[in-house]
Amino acid sequence: MQKLGRSRQLASSDEQTSDAGVPFPEQLKDYQSQLERCSTPMLRYEWTWLQQHLEDLELCGNNPEMLNVAGGEAHLSRLILQARRCLELLGQTFEQRGLAPIRETRSVVSGEHAWEVSNSTIRDQWGFDDLSR
Repeated sequence: MQKLGRSRQLASSDEQTSDAGVPFPEQLKDYQSQLERCSTPMLRYEWTWLQQHLEDLELCGNNPEMLNVAGGEAHLSRLILQARRCLELLGQTFEQRGLAPIRETRSVVSGEHAWEVSNSTIRDQWGFDDLSR
């Protein structure tokens, strides 16, 4: 629920679209910029995190309380679209680096993208600070 509330807050500024009708142009640009700075372990974490985030968003449609927290059906649809667009950008980043995305079983922090993770246990588990990866 906390993650959904945060998603709602982050997407509240996403109501505008570019002239081409592409939603979230600034958010996607920022997301791409963050991905470019990620190490391979961070990209793998982000893939797993984003897959889980998308599943959580999609589950909201079946739960009236969660749907309300997410801001209603229209807003939830925008959040899902945004997550799918981010997943596409992440897939392109993997492809550009010659990597294959794999959903891993390691822990993720529900409200934190790879570049936001401050928990040292999670960072160690994923190898964020291991320069040899």
